[in-house]
Amino acid sequence: MKLSLKLFALPLLLAAGPAASQEADDSDYRKMMEQMMKSGNYSQAQTQSWDARLKVISGTVMVKTVDGDEWSRITGEMPLDPNDMVKTSSDGLAEIYLDDKGAMSLGRNTELEISSLEQEDAVFSLNFGSLVAKIKHFLNEKHRMKVRTPSAVCAVRGTEFAVEYSQLSKEFSAGVFDEGRVAVTQEEDSGGTPQEYLLEKNNEIVFSPSQKRLRVTPLSRLGRHRTAVSNMRKRLPALKGWKPRSLERRAALRDQALKRKVIRRQLKSSAAPAGKAARAAKAKAAARAKAKAARAKAARQRADEELQEEE
Repeated sequence: MKLSLKLFALPLLLAAGPAASQEADDSDYRKMMEQMMKSGNYSQAQTQSWDARLKVISGTVMVKTVDGDEWSRITGEMPLDPNDMVKTSSDGLAEIYLDDKGAMSLGRNTELEISSLEQEDAVFSLNFGSLVAKIKHFLNEKHRMKVRTPSAVCAVRGTEFAVEYSQLSKEFSAGVFDEGRVAVTQEEDSGGTPQEYLLEKNNEIVFSPSQKRLRVTPLSRLGRHRTAVSNMRKRLPALKGWKPRSLERRAALRDQALKRKVIRRQLKSSAAPAGKAARAAKAKAAARAKAKAARAKAARQRADEELQEEE
């Protein structure tokens, strides 16, 4: 049994891009665009993709990149790229911002993959844990966002919502708070006709493998995330005036955030041989001391035997 979850919502106010006068020739226009791209105020790629940033709130938060084979602990902030994975520990809390149009909170013991940052089809895969988000209304209907879990797909169009997925029980739950609505589609593995359940505001739905039917209920279980929703409401006004960073600046900040782990790993590996040599030297000294004590004991025994023979 599989779920498909659709969240309805709302529109993106994009800053108007630089416009060249009709009287400007092609050469002047190209020069203007090149200057703006170098300054970081404009990037064609950034008008098509979300400028996503991770912020560590507390505890242990780790990131694994598409070309990395291990998790790197992150502090402060870090720009996110497609296929990055973010994981929080039992004491970790983190937030992800999408320009000034969306704020998401990752709970403890959560793993999220940034599958796509394309504004027309942004996808966030919640492997386990909890996600709470406040997404502004999208003016452009082409802007779409999805939150995937192993048992559901949440199509977001601007709303306040929470999604949970338990890796242990395989239980999925989703809820809408004071804005938006959610359409949950239950799909039968046998290929039967899918049935859709609509979540209005302050409603939720819970699904587990043992359930054959879904039932929409007043918000209860996910009500514990109201504080996180309130925090996300405050985040969006604080993000006003968001300025996308240039690709070069983003790359530099990512390298800086990930390099801390590399440096610690290098220090650890360089310290390992020294520690091994120290342990070997200590063991050798202990062996010498033990041998010396044994020789002294043998000498005393021989002296005692000689005295006994003389008597």
